[in-house]
Amino acid sequence: MTELVQLTAAAVSDVGKVREHNEDSYSCDPDKGVFIVCDGMGGHAAGEVASALAVKVVRERWLDSSLDALIDKFVIAQEPDAQKQLVAALRAGAIAAHDAILAEAARDGEKHGMGTTLVALRVVGSFAVFAHAGDSRAYLVRDKISMQLTEDHTLLARLLAAGIDVDTSGDGARFRSMLTNALGIGSECRVSTFLLPLAEGDQVMLCSDGISEYVGEAEVGEVLVERPEAALAAQRLVELALERGGSDNATAVVIRVVSVPQGRTLAQQKEDQDAASSSPLLAKLTPQQRLRALRIALGRDFAAGERLPAQTLGDRVSWLVLDGKVERQGTMVEKGGLLYPESLVDERMIDREQLAVAVAEVRAVALRANDFRELCEDDAELGEALLDAPDAARWLAEVGARLSRGDRRQTVSWPSTPSSLGHGRW
Repeated sequence: MTELVQLTAAAVSDVGKVREHNEDSYSCDPDKGVFIVCDGMGGHAAGEVASALAVKVVRERWLDSSLDALIDKFVIAQEPDAQKQLVAALRAGAIAAHDAILAEAARDGEKHGMGTTLVALRVVGSFAVFAHAGDSRAYLVRDKISMQLTEDHTLLARLLAAGIDVDTSGDGARFRSMLTNALGIGSECRVSTFLLPLAEGDQVMLCSDGISEYVGEAEVGEVLVERPEAALAAQRLVELALERGGSDNATAVVIRVVSVPQGRTLAQQKEDQDAASSSPLLAKLTPQQRLRALRIALGRDFAAGERLPAQTLGDRVSWLVLDGKVERQGTMVEKGGLLYPESLVDERMIDREQLAVAVAEVRAVALRANDFRELCEDDAELGEALLDAPDAARWLAEVGARLSRGDRRQTVSWPSTPSSLGHGRW
């Protein structure tokens, strides 16, 4: 029997000082490892209906017994495809909530146009799997440092991501509440998903925008660090929102990780994140984008002298080195290095003599070519960031050109990129 992650958690929700109804809904179940916050919208109290329906459907789908075998494959057997299938199944649960809201709105005309945000996580093994749509947020507090895990699906976030200067203290403030994505809004919904390896002492906070409007990222960390009891931290976050205006419903769910029996230590987690953030393929991404990109990563250890295959796990692969050293054609590749990046853009096999060999024990994660392609297609914004990253795009174009000329034996090194993102935050 696999030992379970030990959690404590608490939730507090308040109608606020302006609204007549609380359109927020939540689920807080540390025993099952399922946590959800939804912020509903729509007239005639339809927002309450949408958020409650979303919580109900997501919870039911995420705890359905049909997932048990898949979870065992992921946690116990550690089958390579199980991670991808598990994330897809949890995303499908969120999409089912979207469909249920649309169906209810079609059945009852007074509920037409209702919808809800979603931020949810399920603990599976030593990981938290997140699903997100809208502007409800998830934060991680690790080693006394706070980090926003999700990116808002709002017009403001999209404008800022495009490099457009927006005066958020003036007219631009209205863009903050303009959602570009939510459950029940439009025929299709984009649900962002990612995995977070948990470490002992981690604290995660899920909240509606009634909290995040008044409490910033750094202060979230301060509140959770100063109040290690989840109930006290959640209560204080809501109190701060009310003290500073309380213009919206305010809901906070705080989760504390007591122990992770089979997880990596906090120091190891930091090392992994630093290595990943130094890779040219990922270094230009925001920390939130990097989390979404690494949901396709599959870990593996190699002994000294072992070759790192260019085709395994049923596909061509590129390896991101997290620890150790490997040698490929006389070139040493260390932490943050990417092996066989050409596998992401070309279908031809790499010759055996071109394979890298572990000089010492190596820990790496595989990025499968088809998973990478699907990631870029499924998350267009992330795909654009990955493929348009200046160093990575230039390198991939150069590799593609050389491969097309048949010049397969010339070694091309990834450009050196300083690790500017993620340091000090993980």
